[in-house]
Amino acid sequence: MTTPFDPRAEVRRHVAKSGVELPEATVDELVAYLEDLHAAALEEGATPNDARTRALAALEESAFSVLQRHAAKHPDRVQAARADLMARSAGGRSLNVMSAIRLALRQFRQHPTFAIVTVLVLGLGTGAATTVFTVVDSVVLRPLPYSDPDRLVTLWDTNTEKGLAHDPISPVNFMDYRVLPVFSDAAGWWRPGINLTEPGKDPIRVNTIETGANLFEVLGVKPQVGAGFPAGGKMFVTNELICVISDRLWRTRFSGDPSMIGKAISLNDTPYIVVGVMAPKFHFPDDVDVWQRVRWDFTQHSRAAHFMEAVARLSPGTTFEQAQSAVDALGTRLAQENPRTNKGWNARLVSLLDEELGYYRPALMVLFGAVALLLIIGVLNVATLLLTRALSREKEIAVRVALGAAPRQLVTQLMAESLVLSVAGAITGIAATAAALPLIISFTPVQIPRLEEAGIDVRALGLCLAVVAVTTVVFGLVPALLLLRTQFTTDLKAGERGSSKGARRIYSVLVAAEVAMACALLVSSALLVRTVGRMMETPTGVSADDVTISTVQLSPSAVGAPTRGGTIETVWVPTANVHSRILDEIRAQSGVTAAGESNFLPFTVGWRNPFLIEGQPRPGRQEDLPQAQMHSVSEGYFEAMGATMARGRTFTEFDHKDSTGAVIVNEAFVRRYLADVDAVGQVVRTWATGIGPLGTHLKSPPNYRPPPEGMPSEIVGVVKDVNNVPLGQTVEPAIYFTTRQFPFSEVFIAVKASSPSVAQTAIREALRKVVPNVPMSATQTWGERFAAKTAEARLLMTILLFFGGLAALLAALGVYGLFSWSVALRTRELAIRLTLGARPSSVGALVIGQSAVLVVTGLAVGLVIVRLAESALTRVVYGVTTTDALALATASALLLVAAIIACVPPALRAMRVDPVEGLRAE
Repeated sequence: MTTPFDPRAEVRRHVAKSGVELPEATVDELVAYLEDLHAAALEEGATPNDARTRALAALEESAFSVLQRHAAKHPDRVQAARADLMARSAGGRSLNVMSAIRLALRQFRQHPTFAIVTVLVLGLGTGAATTVFTVVDSVVLRPLPYSDPDRLVTLWDTNTEKGLAHDPISPVNFMDYRVLPVFSDAAGWWRPGINLTEPGKDPIRVNTIETGANLFEVLGVKPQVGAGFPAGGKMFVTNELICVISDRLWRTRFSGDPSMIGKAISLNDTPYIVVGVMAPKFHFPDDVDVWQRVRWDFTQHSRAAHFMEAVARLSPGTTFEQAQSAVDALGTRLAQENPRTNKGWNARLVSLLDEELGYYRPALMVLFGAVALLLIIGVLNVATLLLTRALSREKEIAVRVALGAAPRQLVTQLMAESLVLSVAGAITGIAATAAALPLIISFTPVQIPRLEEAGIDVRALGLCLAVVAVTTVVFGLVPALLLLRTQFTTDLKAGERGSSKGARRIYSVLVAAEVAMACALLVSSALLVRTVGRMMETPTGVSADDVTISTVQLSPSAVGAPTRGGTIETVWVPTANVHSRILDEIRAQSGVTAAGESNFLPFTVGWRNPFLIEGQPRPGRQEDLPQAQMHSVSEGYFEAMGATMARGRTFTEFDHKDSTGAVIVNEAFVRRYLADVDAVGQVVRTWATGIGPLGTHLKSPPNYRPPPEGMPSEIVGVVKDVNNVPLGQTVEPAIYFTTRQFPFSEVFIAVKASSPSVAQTAIREALRKVVPNVPMSATQTWGERFAAKTAEARLLMTILLFFGGLAALLAALGVYGLFSWSVALRTRELAIRLTLGARPSSVGALVIGQSAVLVVTGLAVGLVIVRLAESALTRVVYGVTTTDALALATASALLLVAAIIACVPPALRAMRVDPVEGLRAE
C-alpha cells in the first residue's frame, strides 16, 4: 500500500526534531525542494514509496544545526539548506539536471529583475546577430541561382591612364575575349531605351537588354514557359526578331496568358515575337523585364565604343587567376595591334557574385562583424552580471560546501542557471529576428539583391544553438571555477577584507574587452559618418535638389519616321524637332521656370571621342588625338539644373542644324587644353557622326563618313564643372553639343517648377499633346537621385551608429557595474583610507583614475581591432582612410566620456563612506 507523501508535514516534523527555528519562507522553500526531490526520483523510475523514502532520507540527514550556528551571520541559509537537501539526495552522484533547472527557474522567479535584464541583453545580441546572419546568408553566402555560379565572371574594360577600373566593354573587343580557351562561352548585351505599346493600353517603359542568343546558356537557366532563344543557334540574327519576357511583365501586363508564346509585342514600334517567359524573380542582370536577341554583328562596330556588358563561364579546370592572366595577355596584344582604339585599355574579370552585390558584399560583411562585436559585448555584459551575482553568493556556496555538497554538484547547478538564461535569451533573439526580418525587407530604402529571400532557417537556428552552447559554458564555468577556488572555510569564519583580487581581475578584463569592442564599433560608425559627409560634400556642379527628372524615348513612329532605312532628314531632324516641341510645351505650363534635356545626367560618363582644337598641331597618329566626353544638352538644361556659366553664353533655339556648329566645354576641358587662351571662339573639330542607333550629328555628311579634318564647332561658352564621373573620380574634360544639332532618341528631361507635382503634370501634359503614344517614365527629383547614390553608405552608417551607441551604453553599464561592485566590496579598505587622513576627493579620484586606466586600455585594444579590420572597412568608406584622425579621436572621446560618467556615481559613493560605519560593517 502506497503511503501518501506530505512534504510540508515532514519538513515541520524534522524542524521540530532538530530544535531550530526557521522562518515560514524558509519552510516553504524546503517544502518546494523536497517536492523536487520526490519528483526527480519518480522521473528516474522509482516507485512512489521509494521516491518518498529517498526524499525523507535526504531530509533526515540534513544538519540544520550547522545552519543554525551561522544563521545570524549568513542570511543565505535558505540556499544552504536547499543545497544540503539536493546534495544528500544525490547520494554522491551528480545533481539531477532537471532538478537543477527547476531550482534555477525558482531562483530567477525570486529575482525577476536580474533574470529579465540578463535575458533582454542576451536576446538583443542574439537577435541582432541572427538577423544580420540571416541577411548575409541570403544575400552573400547562398550560391546564385545559376548553374555552377562560382564559374561565372563579368568582363569590364579598364584604363589605368584614365583612372578607369570598371568601364563597359567594346563589342569588338568582347568578341576577341570570348574565343579565349579559358572561357567555355561568353555573352554580351547593351541597354536600349524601350517603350512597350499595345492597342487600348497605356504605353509603358520596360527595362530591356539586347543580348546575344547564348545568354541563358551561359548562365545555365531556362524559361519556365516556351523554348527561349534557340539553343546553339546564332548569337545574332538580322531578320528574325524574338524576345523573352520576365514573369513579372508576363503576369502584370499580359495576365499570365500562356498563349503569349509566339505572339508579337511592340518594342519601340518594332514587333518582336515572344519565345519564352523566365522564372519568377529572374531579372538578370538587374531588374530587366525584356531580353531581345541582338540583331547586329558585334564584330561590325568600333573598338573605341565602350557600351556593352558581358558575362563569361570559365572553362573546366580554369582558375580565376588563369583566366585573368589570359585576358591581360590578349588585352596587351590588342593594344599593340590597334593602338588608335585600344591604347591603354585592358580587361578585368569580376566574379558574378561580387558584381551583383557590389557595395553590399563588403558592407554586409562589415555589418556582420559589427553585430558579432555587439553580441560579444552582450555576452561579456551578461558574464559580468553573473560573475557579480556569483560572487555575492560566496557565503551561500561556502555553506553548501560545509554541508557536504560536492564541487561537481555546484558546477551542475551554476551551469543549469546559465543554460536557462542562454535558452531564454536565444528564444528572445529568435522572436526578435522573426519580427524584424519582414520589417527590414519591407522598409529597407535601397534595393539589396536577394534580400526578399531572407528567412529563419536551419542555419539561423544553428547559429542560435551555437550561441546557447558558448554562453552556457562561459556563464556557468567561469563563475563556478572562480568560486570553487575560494577558501570557503575562511569565508565562513571571517568577514571579507576587500574584494577578491582574482574576481576583480577577471571582471576588469571583461569590462576592458567590452570597451574594446565598443571602441571598434564607434570608430567604424564615425568612419561611415565621415564617408557620408564627404559624399554629400562632393561638388556636383548643379543646384537642383527640387528639379524633376524624367526619361523620354522617341521611337520612329512617334516622330513620323520610317521604322527602318531612314536618313538624317527623315529620322533625326524630326527627332530633334519633336524634342524641342516637348520642351516648348513644358515651358508653357504654369509654374514652370526652366526646362531642358540631356542624354546624360551628372555622375554619368558620356561618350568618349577624339577631337582637335583648330590651330593646334595634329598628332602624327589618329590614336594620339586627345579625347573628351561628349554630351548633348538642350537650351535651358543648364538653367534648369542650376549649372553656372563661367564665360560665354548658353545654347539658344538659334543653334540648329542649319546654323554654325556650336559647343560648350567645361572648365576641366579649358584647364587641360586651353589654359593659355580664351576658350570662347575657339573651334573644335570632331569625327563622331553618331552614336550607333542612339543619336546622330545632324551636320554629318549623308554617308556618315566625316571629312579627314573633322567637323568644326565653335566654342560659345564655358560651364563650370558638372560632375561627369562616379563618386570619387576626377571630373573629365567634356564637350556639350546642342540637341538641336546632335539629337538622341532617349533623353532625360529636367524641369524646374514651383513644386515636383507641377513639374510632373507639365511633362505629362506636354507628352499628351505632342506624342500621346510615348510613355512618361517614373519621375524623381535630382535630390532623390543624388540621395540614392549615397543611400547604401547612409544605411550602413545608420545601422552602425545604432550598434555603436548600443555598444557604448553596454560598455558604460559594464564600467558602472564594475566600480559599483568594487566600491561595495572595498568599503573596509576605503574606510581605513579615510580614517588615516585621506581626503574624500582623493578617494573619488582613485576610483575615477582606475576607471580611466581600464577604459584607455580597452580603447587601445579597440583601435587594434579596427586596424585588423582595415581591409574590410576600406571597401565601404569614401574620401577618408581607416586611420582618419577625426573619426578615431571622436569615437574614443565619446566612449571615454561615457565610461567616466558611468563611474561618477560609484566614485561619489566612495567619497561618502562613513569610516566608523565602514569598519563596523565588516
